Amino acid sequence: MDIDMNSKYERLLELFEEISKTPRKSGSEKEIALFVCNFAEKLGLEHSMDNYYNVIVKRPADEGMEEKKKLMFQAHLDMVCEKVSDSNHDFSKDPIDIIKSEGLYTANGTTLGADDGIGVSILLLLMETSDIKLPLTYFVFTTQEETGMAGAKNIDFNGVDVNYLINLDSEEENSIIVGCAGGVTLYFEKENHLYDISDPVYQIEISGLKGGHSGVDIDKNRVNAICLSAKILSALSSVHLISFNGGTKTNVIPSNSTVVFSTKSENMEEDINSVINNIDFCPEDKDLSISVKKLEGEFQGLSELASKEIISLLLDLQQGVISKADIVETSGNIAIIEMNGEIVKLCESMRSNVSEQLVNYRDMNITLADSLGFIIKAGEEYPGWDYNPKSNLIDLYVSAYQTVHNGEKPIISSIHAGLECGLLKDKLSDVDIISIGPDVKDVHTPNERLHLDSCKKLISTIIEFITKID
Repeated sequence: MDIDMNSKYERLLELFEEISKTPRKSGSEKEIALFVCNFAEKLGLEHSMDNYYNVIVKRPADEGMEEKKKLMFQAHLDMVCEKVSDSNHDFSKDPIDIIKSEGLYTANGTTLGADDGIGVSILLLLMETSDIKLPLTYFVFTTQEETGMAGAKNIDFNGVDVNYLINLDSEEENSIIVGCAGGVTLYFEKENHLYDISDPVYQIEISGLKGGHSGVDIDKNRVNAICLSAKILSALSSVHLISFNGGTKTNVIPSNSTVVFSTKSENMEEDINSVINNIDFCPEDKDLSISVKKLEGEFQGLSELASKEIISLLLDLQQGVISKADIVETSGNIAIIEMNGEIVKLCESMRSNVSEQLVNYRDMNITLADSLGFIIKAGEEYPGWDYNPKSNLIDLYVSAYQTVHNGEKPIISSIHAGLECGLLKDKLSDVDIISIGPDVKDVHTPNERLHLDSCKKLISTIIEFITKID
């Protein structure tokens, strides 16, 4: 049967634009989940939605495909909601303002949501297609992936039996992901006393850093705004912290930070320059802006000792790439700091493709924070996903890829980021898994870009793969 790939591609973009009209912030996926249910209802497909707004759609095998391996395609409904500092976009109600230019989709001052909106759109496209014969296929839409994977952790696959699972949450069309890192998030909190401030008070605002995904972008040497603020503060004398805020998401490298403090330092500009001149900035951080402003008025802040302890913790928690072999093995990211009075709260996300390293790194940071009087709480935790060297699914997809790409071989690799595959594998017995996706750059930032030509190639490869299913 002839398949018009141009119409498939155009329909895919229509679906992406359609779902981008519906807000889908992590933890607020009800509306988009209902959209998926209504979409399945119109197609006459069996579907269910649970209390986490996970949606499972079942498409029965087409004629002649009843004995083929059973499939599951999976994507997550939520998106990271980041915007530029002067944007008025309200992620709770506003549609994403998509800009199309030169073969790209971007958004107007916000994250685009191609992570994982394009995966969701591919699932919808496959659900409705009538000119491609499918075996028994489940389409699974999970929630809260970006904030701890609560949907995947709690989804119920009772009665679901599949052979192959294709996750649509990767970001390079020429790659097949066959394993991922596990991770854990730690929360640190400490209550301090406030004292009247007598020394001059300043505000330092850092902005313009690139930021990015704290997994896939962690090896790009992008500066963490919170850590940069801490380095500057450590170069000043007699610092008393008044407020300190930076970062917004646990899986994003902070690009902005604002700290208010007092100091006895008399050469502020010289002290800041001495720090900046000793940092090897990557080219992507070229838009760094450091604004220093003297504040007037009466203030209360922390003692010099309490301030030093906070700054020391920020400097001593290992950040960025901690260990690396062929790929990044272990990394850390101070994602959020909040301090507007007596209480300071920190959030750190850690990842590792080596489970023992993750445990050791977590325990070391807990010990460090505990020695400084912080209360520690373990937050989101998810398992890694190990490469299966006997995977038949990998071989099938490689064959399909080479057919579409004129013999070119895809890259087969594990990724230093968290995917839901580890959690889903634990719930499905003997399932073979890969993760794929189109080219999406600078995810989790307002610079997120979806390369449209890669979407067309991906759809062609997926359809070719379906024709090869054993």
